[in-house]
This record gives sequence, structure tokens and C-alpha cells, in this order.
Amino acid sequence: MQNNECKIKNITVTIIFDGSALNRDEKIGGNILSIKKLNVNGEVRSFISKPAIRHYLFQTLHKDSGWKEAGITTHGKVLQFDITQYDILTSEELDAFGYMYTISEQASITRKSPLGITKAISLFPYETDMAFYANHDLLRRAQQNQGLKVTPDPYNKEEHTSLYKLSFTIDSDMLGKDTWIIEKLEYKPNDAELELTIAGEVKKLVKNVVKTNGLYKVQADRDEKKAELGNIHIVELNDSFKVTFELSCEEKIKRIQAILKAIKNGLCAQSGGEANTIVPLFFMAAAVKVPSPVLHPYLDISKKDGQWEVIGVNDALRNEWIEKDENHKNQPLIYIQDCERLKVDASIKALGIDWEAFKEKIGLKCNNLSNSNQPQHDQ
Repeated sequence: MQNNECKIKNITVTIIFDGSALNRDEKIGGNILSIKKLNVNGEVRSFISKPAIRHYLFQTLHKDSGWKEAGITTHGKVLQFDITQYDILTSEELDAFGYMYTISEQASITRKSPLGITKAISLFPYETDMAFYANHDLLRRAQQNQGLKVTPDPYNKEEHTSLYKLSFTIDSDMLGKDTWIIEKLEYKPNDAELELTIAGEVKKLVKNVVKTNGLYKVQADRDEKKAELGNIHIVELNDSFKVTFELSCEEKIKRIQAILKAIKNGLCAQSGGEANTIVPLFFMAAAVKVPSPVLHPYLDISKKDGQWEVIGVNDALRNEWIEKDENHKNQPLIYIQDCERLKVDASIKALGIDWEAFKEKIGLKCNNLSNSNQPQHDQ
């Protein structure tokens, strides 16, 4: 199945989860561990930064779906992903999260992330909670077992437990597609390799390449048979070449499904030695014409008769970027999941459809797609 047959709608997801001091900041006064904070409408709120969320999400995808870490190289003192060894076909990380590669005296090669991530901002104000800690167990062992003359090493931590709101957006047109302008290319049919030269010095070697009717097909070994990763399109310009990497539809669907599965079931997150719970108490997904987190500004929580509930869903659904069901023009393409602790009005929840039906209607179904969570290919 070719990528141009892959009609996947853009997706936005907003979740609300219960978290606690998930993102530490700099030390205050030498021994006070602070948390990241900002002012929201005159209230101090704690937040988790986009880089931290990106890290937690990738670690979850690494553990669950076998996403491998892309290699790193340096340019001067700058750390950057090594695109001479990896590209969006062979690296899920570069595809979903983007990259910037700096070349000496040249413009950088930059890929904007198709996966948009907001800050996770607390829904309750920070009330300057702080706790005192010390290494008592290590101290006891050192004194009693080894006779060492040591003293405690006390420290303080700012603490904040709250519900947090966080949104993700997937640009389905951008994911699985990347374009470079290069100076030179050489195809080596005997070795099934394509060599790309950038800025006269950076060389990228693409392996397992088969040229068919002017199209370069990139393959990967899977279950002792060749599986298509995607294609490379070459267009010759005046003194250079336009190279477009395009992921196969099957691989593209797998990557988007893996991202949604991770967000929906919870991210692997640890900060300050604590395991934390970025597990959605509320999860709302929508197909959108424009890849923008349109649900995020509307959704909030309110307490009614002792029960916390999500508000703002009806307001969010008035946004015209939200896609409608092709078979039911008044039905928005949305999925809503709540829980006993954080409910949504039943009449509003009924506007959504089943999760499997939602995925099918936005294009995340493929007859040849395996449900295996094993790593997709070797890099």
C-alpha cells in the first residue's frame, strides 16, 4: 500500500491526569529543590514542560512498541541527531519528534515535529507546599554497620499534587514525509545502497534500496521476508536534487497507533526518584481539519455536589476544525473517555463514538496491519 493511498485525518487529543511535582527546576538557596511554575490569571500553577513530556512519551514508545533511540553526533558543542545514519524511514523518533542538523557555514536541515505537545499545566494553584527530607537510611547504615562518622544531608522539596491538562496534536500529512535538498547522489545496485551528499561533506547512506521504474524502494527485514518501509523520490533540479522520503502506509498507521496507545494508557514518567502517573482520568480525541490543539483552551474541571466533572466539551465542539462523520453529518468525529473520579455529562459523552470505530473512521485501519507490539525493524 503506497503512502498516497493513506488517507489519515489529523488528530488532536486532550487529557487530564493526576500528577505530583513531575518536573523539577533549579535549586533555591543550595538545598531546596524547586518545581517549574508560572502565573495563570494571578494564580501560581506548576507545570511540566514540553521537553519533559516528549521524553516521557518517547520512553513509553521505546518500552511498548520497540521504538529505538536515534544516534547522536556533535557539531562543535552542539548535540544533534545523526541524520547521516538515520532518517524518518529507519527512525520513528526522527519521524514523529523532528530534528535539526547543523552543517558548517550552511543552513541547518530542520524537520518540524509532526507531533505537537503543549505544556501540562496544573488545574489547581500551587500553595507553596514544601517537605523536608534527609538520607536517614544511608546515615544509619554508615554509622551502625561501618562506624563512619557522618552527619545527615537534609534538603527540602517543593511539592504539588494536582490535576493537569495536556494536549497532543498529530499532523498526519507531515508524519511519514521528509524532504532534503542535496548536491549529489549515487545508487549502488550491487550493494542495494543509495548515497546522498549534502553540503559537500555530509554523506547519508540508505541501505536495502531497490530501484524500480525510477523509484527507490526502501525495505527492511521482518520475519525473514522483505517488508517495505517506504519510498525515496528523486527530482533533479538545476544543480542539486530534491529528495523526498515517504513512509509506507502500513508503517505510518503503526506509528500513529503506537502514539495514541501510549497517550491513552499512560506515560512512563519518573522525576526526582518518584514514579508518577501521567495516566488519563479524562481522554478526548478528535479528528481535525487543521492540526491544532483546538480542545485544549475550552476544557476545564468543576466541582458539583462533591463530584469533579469536566466542563467545556460543548464549547469545544463548536470549533469548525473538528471533522464530521461522512455518514452522519451532525456527528463530530470524537472519542470521549472519563472515569468515576472525573466524569463527563452523559449526554455529552454520548456524542462520541467507540474507540475502535473512531480509529477506523480517521483512517487507522489496514487489512495488512499486524497487531504485534514487537519492534518493527532493525535500524
